[in-house]
Amino acid sequence: MWQLKLRPALILSGMLLAGPVIQAQSVAPSLFIADSSIRTATDSAGIRFSAPLPALTQIPGAPEPFYTHLWDFGDGHFSTEASPQHNYADGKEYDVYLYAVNNYDDGKKPARKKIKVTGKGNNNNLASVSTAEKDFFKANGVFELKYNCMAKPNDTMVLLAGWKNTGTAEDEGKLYLFLNEKVFEQTCFENVGANKGFRFFNNGDSLAPGSPGLMAGLEPGKQLKITESGSPPSSVVRVLNAAEASNTFLSTMMLYKSSYMIELGKTAPGAAHFALAELKVTPEMIRDTNATVTVTGVYVPKNGNPVMHRLNIPVVNSHDPNKMNLKGGRLGYRFLSKHKELTYKVRFQNTGKGPARRIALDITVPGILDPQTVAVKDVSPFCPPCQPGAEKRGCWELEQKERGLLFTLHGIYLPGTNQKGIEDKDSTKGFMEFSIVTKKKLDPVPFNARTAIYFDKNEPILTNYATGRFKKSLSPIVMAGFEKAWGKERVSDGLVTGVGIAPLAPFRPFLQFELYYRQGIRTNAGNYVLDRAGVIPVEGRKELVYNKIDSSVTNRVSQVKLIPVQLRHNFGNYFSAGAGISVTADMGGEIETGLTYQGISANGTSDRYQQQRSEKIKAFSHIRLQPFMDLQLGKVKLGPHLGVRYYYNSKNTGYGFLYAGWRF
Repeated sequence: MWQLKLRPALILSGMLLAGPVIQAQSVAPSLFIADSSIRTATDSAGIRFSAPLPALTQIPGAPEPFYTHLWDFGDGHFSTEASPQHNYADGKEYDVYLYAVNNYDDGKKPARKKIKVTGKGNNNNLASVSTAEKDFFKANGVFELKYNCMAKPNDTMVLLAGWKNTGTAEDEGKLYLFLNEKVFEQTCFENVGANKGFRFFNNGDSLAPGSPGLMAGLEPGKQLKITESGSPPSSVVRVLNAAEASNTFLSTMMLYKSSYMIELGKTAPGAAHFALAELKVTPEMIRDTNATVTVTGVYVPKNGNPVMHRLNIPVVNSHDPNKMNLKGGRLGYRFLSKHKELTYKVRFQNTGKGPARRIALDITVPGILDPQTVAVKDVSPFCPPCQPGAEKRGCWELEQKERGLLFTLHGIYLPGTNQKGIEDKDSTKGFMEFSIVTKKKLDPVPFNARTAIYFDKNEPILTNYATGRFKKSLSPIVMAGFEKAWGKERVSDGLVTGVGIAPLAPFRPFLQFELYYRQGIRTNAGNYVLDRAGVIPVEGRKELVYNKIDSSVTNRVSQVKLIPVQLRHNFGNYFSAGAGISVTADMGGEIETGLTYQGISANGTSDRYQQQRSEKIKAFSHIRLQPFMDLQLGKVKLGPHLGVRYYYNSKNTGYGFLYAGWRF
């Protein structure tokens, strides 16, 4: 078997959801008084836990705020009830943790609470199992990851990993966890606490030291099941054969910076175990609160088939279960296709006191998207599309509007969080995931979508803006052309090559840097005729009396040109203008001066004498500043273009530059 490289991050996640575990049963009252604000009461059925929490503040226009809870009892069991009761199997001492999350509240999330209790134990040595545990394995029945809250920068979250032995014999195996996707430059999650933040409760479960190796390929005949969730789970399940699974293992590992491997102890048939990880959401985590990060886990039992589960965690600036996300919302412009498929996901939760039977999602999408291309990828509560002419019950319907979409779920049953008897909070949540295609290649500007969510006939709840943005990147540029010089002093024509760098496809004015080298071509800088009389010594003769001088100057100057400051702006996709300052220095070449003296010889015939002079040009000499203006036509954002530029200085020594360029 080749092993997956997995770091402590995912394992961390698993542990946090399970949280620090505590066993407590029949405990003396004195043991409960000294620790935190957690309150306990003991009876024959176990220990009842509760804790006072800060008052919630209603956000104008938002639903009524409420708390969600995650109790870690310290013995490998947990609950999401506000005031749970737990019966411990053994009379040991346990650390009990409470993680509370304030939803639709402007206040700060309460800090983690902790208390130490002592369990009484019972005759059958079995601990009580909460409804949250019983309903945990919804995605595939074997292995799943869950979180207690969405990822809010500079906050903490708990990740819970659970696995179940569905075989008929005792089993063991390995669990691989992956955190911190490489697609994001920032590190999103950091480990918190001892043991790299992981908490295990089953004998034999432990974090393997060092970096795990690659997972081996599956044995022939075995399959890999892949599921996904984001609270609640997706209804889509993929099954891969052994050969396909090996490639999937490797490609998944390569997507993450942090990977961990957990050695799993023995698990009895039908038994389920959990691990918790407390994760610090870094302050510099993706500042785009429309983004979604993914944590991946792979459960590899010794005897059964492996299961891979992907947990999608939205990034938020407040704990709000009604949210709209654009998957892969940070787009790269360089390789963007003309008709780009985008995937949106609208999450919703019924916070009422009764069930919702009809849910409408009124989605406003930007005009660059084509409503006719919508395809539903997944929906929860799962139901089929409504059929024309049939009764609209237990199905979804799509109405395509000019600037938006209207999804309606008819005749479904979505319980409310405040509904009597509802303990599984995931059952109160749902989502609609769909794809939509752009009408043309996107311009590199942000674009927004938003949803108004209607539960039955209640007032709508508005989600955040799901914003698509383009990744910041640099665009290298190559240029070549011909420079025509005019004026006096060291000037000559030349073949010019250059490179530049600028932001990729900017839509606002931007700065561009360029560097050129010009190989000078021999150029006649001017001919002058002077009517002047004089006498000049001539070799082999005494002298030549002249009355006219013809003078010619020829230059061949190689130069380097730096453009440290250039401000440009793209006017649409095919026209660009700019202006800036160049710094030019002569790098070599020569100046040749030819003088022809014309006169009359001693015998009265016309005569002439030619004299040549040559001056070498020193490197980095004749440094000068020149302002310039520039125009470009073509694919000025990305691709080939033609340009013309004019350099000028006060000495009337100018250059005209005609060139072709390519932006990559």
